[in-house]
Amino acid sequence: MKAYYFNTSPNFFGINTTLNKKIFGHHVYEEKKLLFLTPHKFDKKNLSPENTYKFKKKYNLKNIIMFDRVIGIDKNIVVSDHVNRSGTSFLVENTPCENFPMFPDMSKIYITNKNETGHTVQTLGPNRFHSPPSESGVVFSEASAITAPLWHYVGVGIRCFGVCDQKTNTEPLKPV
Repeated sequence: MKAYYFNTSPNFFGINTTLNKKIFGHHVYEEKKLLFLTPHKFDKKNLSPENTYKFKKKYNLKNIIMFDRVIGIDKNIVVSDHVNRSGTSFLVENTPCENFPMFPDMSKIYITNKNETGHTVQTLGPNRFHSPPSESGVVFSEASAITAPLWHYVGVGIRCFGVCDQKTNTEPLKPV
């Protein structure tokens, strides 16, 4: 099953499918070999290791393809690392969960290919994303440093794409 995780409304990314089911704090669209997920609300209740683990088990997820909004760059990118500047972590006070460790290794979270250029993003969180600091050469993301560690924690691999504003994008989003 191909699983796609959207850190914000899939409409931003050109996905007009109705996510008509709500489980584990997320809106879901599901077909036999396809799964779209987006958080119902960006909070500790919906975004938790417990809910992420439930998705992993229910859908037998090994990897997900994540999409996050980015600014500070005029093309879509592959995220290879992050700095969490949001002040939010949904792992704090929520570990250990199941048989996973209290202090997990958070290195090498993202899946990248050797022949592509990865980018380190600095995540601001949904509340600060629309008014980023003025820092030349820095790519800011909305939420990947907040949501990706949840998936990594429960053993799901993450391939993350940073998608810039489609109005200024020089390289439109292409199918994976």
